[in-house]
Amino acid sequence: MNEKPAGGFGHLLVERSGGIGGMLLVWEVDIDASTRRDDLGPRIAELPWSDSRQSDGVTQSDDAPRAAGADRFAYLIESRYGRVRFGESQMPPEWKQLVDDVREVAEPQRRQPG
Repeated sequence: MNEKPAGGFGHLLVERSGGIGGMLLVWEVDIDASTRRDDLGPRIAELPWSDSRQSDGVTQSDDAPRAAGADRFAYLIESRYGRVRFGESQMPPEWKQLVDDVREVAEPQRRQPG
């Protein structure tokens, strides 16, 4: 997919919960307005949103991600293409790369859990 889909790529939200204080950090990117649109947009559209398996104590049906084990992180990733959750240690490489890229282009915001 090299062309912008009808309606654009939209927003991408990465939420990280867990850690020592249970701090919730959120990175949000408007992909269409980003300088990395041509790189991030097609990658986001091509990720296996419906095929992603939940792991590491994080279940898809939960409203809040939970990580198994002390001081571990859980990630919620949302876009117009879907929503997935992963425990940090079980995140597939393509999703890890996406999280790393989003953290490079967006400033984290602290939010209260819930």
